[in-house]
Amino acid sequence: MAQSIGIHLGERRFHLVALDGNLKKHKVVCGVSGDIPPGESGADETVARLRELVKEHKLSADTVFLACDSGLAAYRNLTLPFDDRDKIEEVIKFEVESNLPQYDIDQVVVDFHVLSSKPGVESNLLVTAVPKERLARVLSICERAGLEPQETELEGTALFDAALEGGVLVEEQATVLLHVGDTSTTVAVADGLRLAALRAIRVGAFQAPIEAPAPVEGEAPAPPPVEDPEQLARRGLEAAQRIRRELGRTLSGVRTQHEIKRVYVGGNPLPGLADEALLDVPVEPLAILPGDLAGEPELIAAYGAALHGYEGGVLRPQLRREELRFTGKFERLELPLAVFTLLLFTLLFVQFIVLDKQIEWRDEGDIAHGFPGDMQLWLEASNQRLFQDPKNPRAVRLPNPPPQLAKTAADFQAGLDETRTKFEEITFLSRSIKEEIRKISTRLGQVSEIKQPQSALEATTLVMDQMSKRGAEMRFAIRAFEARYTRSQGDNKDDYVLVTMDVDFLGENSVEATHDYNEMENDFRAQAWCADFEGKSTKVIEGDKGIYVDHLTIQVNVEKAHPGEQP
Repeated sequence: MAQSIGIHLGERRFHLVALDGNLKKHKVVCGVSGDIPPGESGADETVARLRELVKEHKLSADTVFLACDSGLAAYRNLTLPFDDRDKIEEVIKFEVESNLPQYDIDQVVVDFHVLSSKPGVESNLLVTAVPKERLARVLSICERAGLEPQETELEGTALFDAALEGGVLVEEQATVLLHVGDTSTTVAVADGLRLAALRAIRVGAFQAPIEAPAPVEGEAPAPPPVEDPEQLARRGLEAAQRIRRELGRTLSGVRTQHEIKRVYVGGNPLPGLADEALLDVPVEPLAILPGDLAGEPELIAAYGAALHGYEGGVLRPQLRREELRFTGKFERLELPLAVFTLLLFTLLFVQFIVLDKQIEWRDEGDIAHGFPGDMQLWLEASNQRLFQDPKNPRAVRLPNPPPQLAKTAADFQAGLDETRTKFEEITFLSRSIKEEIRKISTRLGQVSEIKQPQSALEATTLVMDQMSKRGAEMRFAIRAFEARYTRSQGDNKDDYVLVTMDVDFLGENSVEATHDYNEMENDFRAQAWCADFEGKSTKVIEGDKGIYVDHLTIQVNVEKAHPGEQP
């Protein structure tokens, strides 16, 4: 079964949900939350904790999706006069640049979701912009923990798709989804089953801590002040009230085709937010988590991210469209492939230099120091065995070589031919000698281009051998036999040997003898050299002891009996 991991990294806490199965039927492998300590060491401790979870629950890092804090992003609505996604991809950063004066457009990752569109006319987009530096920070934590995400999204898209798959959204009514994060709260408005609006309220479940006073020189640093529980509770109520005010503005200002009937709250628990009506709309807890996760609403964003590993939901966020480090499995291979290619090129180039030197030594040697090349030694040795040498009485193969051939061999040995290498010189001599041998053999009549007739004796042997393979199973007697070579009557037809026989097939009765005859005919037709088998009518031997056939003819192509040989 396939495993999918969803990770949600906030400002103060992290959440991890691992699922096993598929979109329709999956079980929870683990659902874990933990604190992210403040300071520079917080990321290292979070990485160590994630590594422990991977080992403890034996998680697979093949399918990982990350949801990050929505407070990182800026949200803008944009209308374009076309709806083609490829065109939108090309112009989105240019079109939204004027709406993001607080950012350098090259320093942010821009993603978009189509809220509505008119085919070929226009499209209404929700555009999100996240600073690359802040996105790289959360990606780095996952990568160092061995859980590099295939894709990254914001809490809002994970919240929406989790609610959609959980059956909370109803087609004929609008729904508001609220996720209370660490330092920001995400508001997603669903108009039926589609996303209508998305925004972030800069208030979360955790407020900025009271900083310790600066240490006095020469004194030990003062411990951080301990906040009064009543003060913490009061600050929590203030945060809930502010969220309710902002949510009220959202309810009164959002435009949807259907009336808003429900408001669902998930994420970090915040007293005073749920279980109370807001503008006559009930505010209820978002209960969509399966199994053991039902009592931990802060895992909703991680759960929604994990569902994207099963192609869940309808949104396809792509915050990794512009590379921070790597985007896909193939691109993770680019550096190793580049190094491997460089090493392979270096190895092949060195091999080329070595082979080039070997060929140079083979052909030229080191004449300056008195070392002839290998080809020169072979050429001299070959000439000594082929041509007569007045200084050496040893027997040679060509005591009277053709003058032109002898001159060419002498020129090659002396190095007078500069157009060929030594190897080409030896090859040329070999071809010249073979050509001289062929000419002499032709003059002596040992080689002829006249095609010899096919052998009637060999055709007879093929036929008799085939008939004898039946052994004792078939009893036959040949009363007359003739084999005659026949030349073909056309250019595209082969010669053959025509075998004619008078044969008796003996058996217990004529039926058994006829069966033997038919089996023999099938055997002959299956042979490649049998060009034709002309069956004749059979007659019963007196006393029903068998049958006999007169003038049974078989065309035998002897050449096809030895396809690799020339007759």
